[in-house]
Amino acid sequence: MKKIVFLVALLVIPVVCAQLDWTITGLRCGNKILDQFELCEDDVEETRCDHLGTILKIDTACDTEHCTCLPRVNKAFCGNNIREGVELCDGSAEDKCAEFGALINISLVCNPKTCGCTINETLPADYSPGTVEELLNQSQSASVCGDKKVERDEDCDPPNTLCTVRGDPGVCNDKCKCVLPEMLGVEEPVEETVESNVSENVTAEIVSDEVLPEVVPENVTAPEVKEPGFFGKIWAWIVSLFS
Repeated sequence: MKKIVFLVALLVIPVVCAQLDWTITGLRCGNKILDQFELCEDDVEETRCDHLGTILKIDTACDTEHCTCLPRVNKAFCGNNIREGVELCDGSAEDKCAEFGALINISLVCNPKTCGCTINETLPADYSPGTVEELLNQSQSASVCGDKKVERDEDCDPPNTLCTVRGDPGVCNDKCKCVLPEMLGVEEPVEETVESNVSENVTAEIVSDEVLPEVVPENVTAPEVKEPGFFGKIWAWIVSLFS
């Protein structure tokens, strides 16, 4: 049982760490600009890892995943009070953090838990995770579905690949949205709106087709029918004899 717990602890606890805190160096890592608290940056010629290599007398390279330096600190040797390899300090051993910080213009102190250094100054307000993300979204162009990069409002990329939607297996559609398999190819319903003037025109046409009863003004009187005279009555009598 103790062996199982020990093995689980090894899987959970990271076995390597860096010269500076990854949660800080990783905030702007990958933007192609060597920022204040980064040691290097991908595709940027300038690197602060050279200063590290000079102080420790080792060969270094850029760790582009976190914008720190390679090799990483092996925690298996951290804490034995012997500064060795890429360690900048280790317990009671010689501390190189202040010297390294002076070369890169950052105030650094030893972090005994990582055998690296801790930034000993207040971080700027624009170096918080929320602000960095907001600035990144503003600077980025609109995401392009199909470029195999999941960016901004995309759930997945490229289309027609497997993904996960609310914990269930899904498929990436042609808009880079992860949908359930049965919803693939189903368009979202669009509400149809009827303009008010159209309804008014239809109503007017219906009314115009109806036959309205003729309205006789009240002040108009029907003409009086005069009775036929004497000869008129004789003529009407003769006509009636032959009809």
